[in-house]
Amino acid sequence: MSKLLRRILKISIAPAVVMIAGKLLGIIIANIVYKLDFFIDNQIQGIFSIQLYYTDSTITLLVNSVSNLIMVLALAIPTFYFIVKTSIYQSAFENPRTIVKITRLNIMNWITKDDTSFLSIFIWSSFLLIASLVTIAQVIQGTCYGWVGIIAGVLALFGIWGTVKTFEVEIDKIYPREEKLYR
Repeated sequence: MSKLLRRILKISIAPAVVMIAGKLLGIIIANIVYKLDFFIDNQIQGIFSIQLYYTDSTITLLVNSVSNLIMVLALAIPTFYFIVKTSIYQSAFENPRTIVKITRLNIMNWITKDDTSFLSIFIWSSFLLIASLVTIAQVIQGTCYGWVGIIAGVLALFGIWGTVKTFEVEIDKIYPREEKLYR
């Protein structure tokens, strides 16, 4: 197994755990907040043997929507954190005004560590995109509220946009633009 593949697998454990934990947390929060009645069934066949059943389809729609929203938000927050951190870190190299702003806001320790790689941003945004696409598919099927699908779609678009911008910065490190070389 190559080093890159091992690194990808190591990085993708965290978003996978966050995705599953966000979905489960959403189900638990919806059940506690709305005091819902549910039944647990155990079927021996198939991969997912434990299933939750609700008494009404509207309750199922509510629980699915809340759990999808929390799952997407749980993936979006770290993704945008990594994107913003990397963007500020790169901007500090190019613009001295950024360093002054960072010092005034007292976030120098947060920015000076370049522990966020493009690979981790790409993996987190990929998980965000997958979760958003699943949520949008459930909206189309009618098993999730439309506004949750819109929020998921907007967050996925911002995640993709941030990933592309980060990729452009990384490419500029390897292949600098000519106007930067001849100033």
